[in-house]
Amino acid sequence: MTENIIGLHASLFDDDSGAPITHFVIAQYTIRTLNSPGSQAVLQGYVSQSAFQAGKRPLTSRVIDVPLVPPGGDVVQWLYELTPTVEGTDLYGSVPVTASV
Repeated sequence: MTENIIGLHASLFDDDSGAPITHFVIAQYTIRTLNSPGSQAVLQGYVSQSAFQAGKRPLTSRVIDVPLVPPGGDVVQWLYELTPTVEGTDLYGSVPVTASV
């Protein structure tokens, strides 16, 4: 069995309500191949993984710019692997959440 990354765990808080935001999932991504090659991921943040799985609304979103183009394969997995390494973002150092497939 292989492990797929299904989200990222971080310890953030909503500025308005003070609610914890701990589970982030990629909702959208863009790959730029002309002029300024790179990738961008939009991650939605939830109170918890169980809130996401229950279909609750996200509390926030974060946009992460990666100055690389994916080498091929599973782009979402590639972005989940790179996102915690992008310095200067709220998700720097976040921990991958995995599931067996």
